[in-house]
Amino acid sequence: MATRPSADAKRRPQGMKAGLDLPQILRAASSIPPDDLTMQAVADRLGVDRKAVNHHVPDRASLLRLVAVDAFARNFAPVSIPPECDWREASRIYGHGIATAVAALGPLAGHVRVSRSVDALLLAATEALLAKFVEGGFDLETGLRAVAMLSEMCDAYGQGVAGMERDGGGMRDLWLREVLREHPEERPRYLLEAAQSVVSTYDARQLELSIEVFIHGFEGIASAGRP
Repeated sequence: MATRPSADAKRRPQGMKAGLDLPQILRAASSIPPDDLTMQAVADRLGVDRKAVNHHVPDRASLLRLVAVDAFARNFAPVSIPPECDWREASRIYGHGIATAVAALGPLAGHVRVSRSVDALLLAATEALLAKFVEGGFDLETGLRAVAMLSEMCDAYGQGVAGMERDGGGMRDLWLREVLREHPEERPRYLLEAAQSVVSTYDARQLELSIEVFIHGFEGIASAGRP
């Protein structure tokens, strides 16, 4: 005797029959807090069987990465390098853009690395920045190394800022205080003062300093006439 399909089976189509695509999944996933984001949570939000989500995304780690990359793309989208600026100003715009876009990811920041996973999203801005270095007298190799250095530096800064919310403080500050607690016999004068100070190496001034040191370094390379 045939049995009637359950209401749950009607509500939860599977696989391709669900009519899902990746943008739908990303929109649903983006509306769920990262700590609560699972394959099942997305399936429940969309009213489909989990297999329908698995058809497009293999696991939770991949889902978190896709959501992080998608959020980074939206955060970085407004960044544009004006044609009239030089490599110095272009570096400031590009560096601030990456740092701000990564920091805005919050708990998702750890699931994306600018230097490895979102290169395609940076193509236009990266091409414009690299062109500014070449126009400024640098050879292509030096320009490429400069762009890579700036990207990694500002990505690391953004990761640190995002981590402060997650960890309740910057990792460098937390590490220093923990080491000093574990080794009370050590009395390093300046590190003790640093641990007790209100100076944060994750504030806006730290980013400004990092980018200006980067610029002055490459100005020195250019003035010395060496690649």
